[in-house]
Amino acid sequence: MSTIAIDGPGSSGKSSVGERVARELGYAFLDTGLLYRAVTAAAIRGGAMSDPAAILALAHATHVNLEQRPVHLLVGDQEFQPGELESAEVERAVPRVAALPDVRAALRGVQRSAADSGNAVLAGRDIGTVVLPEATWKFFLDASAESRGERRSRQRGYALGSPEHASIVADLSARDYDDRNRSVAPLVAASDARIIVTDQMTLEEVVAEIISVVQGR
Repeated sequence: MSTIAIDGPGSSGKSSVGERVARELGYAFLDTGLLYRAVTAAAIRGGAMSDPAAILALAHATHVNLEQRPVHLLVGDQEFQPGELESAEVERAVPRVAALPDVRAALRGVQRSAADSGNAVLAGRDIGTVVLPEATWKFFLDASAESRGERRSRQRGYALGSPEHASIVADLSARDYDDRNRSVAPLVAASDARIIVTDQMTLEEVVAEIISVVQGR
């Protein structure tokens, strides 16, 4: 069984890259950030964002089946698909959920169980350092907040230089600060990870580099 850990800040391309790498290798794929988003969405829906104990209960009730395409996430009896988890409200609230140590511990178990199901690619912010420190291969994708903000703006149909674009860059910068400076599982490249700076790279180029490393070329 082989595992590939792909970490990096928001909009560094890790999810798109991870999905493509998994597809080309015939591996399962999990964007672990969706777990935190699903718990956050469930907490918002249930009015529980101010109750850490309730949020932890939601984390313990979270399940994912990597055999489904697209992946469906269950939080208790609530089912979420990835497209449902991209709202601005979830985007703003998810750092608060991700900063809760007990929630991270609960979701770490979900991620490890998913990885144990077979050959898998997991993308996130602490896969190579905390979730799967013994991963077969580790990669860390990085890019400036400005470059990542441009990508996300284009994905959402916002004009570059628009207020929406500026807001995205500001949000990414704020999330970077929170992720890199939190006391539990901060965003950092694993010491044995291959760092790939993606500012000037296409998706295809990043995928090709990772595939080359994995296949020993």
